[in-house]
Amino acid sequence: MQSHHLSGTPSVERKAFKFGNQKINLHMKSKEFEPKANIPTPGSLDLCFIADRPIREVIKNLHKENWPIIRTGATSKINSVYVRDPDQNLIEISEIML
Repeated sequence: MQSHHLSGTPSVERKAFKFGNQKINLHMKSKEFEPKANIPTPGSLDLCFIADRPIREVIKNLHKENWPIIRTGATSKINSVYVRDPDQNLIEISEIML
């Protein structure tokens, strides 16, 4: 398990399970961080998948399927797009920038 602090006021400790390049973020009840599941309850998910193609192709396919995009983001070496699955869990799809 990986642990680090997010910036903000107050600072929030964030824990995640990592499996290779994939990860599952864990949220503590009443200490959730953004973005998160639509209604964070025990058992809701916050998943990050590394795509096997450029993120612009992922976004194009999401638009083609009329799948709502919550936001796009970038952090240093990762570009991401955030969507919700049919159960309203948060799904992040990322592209590693080389």
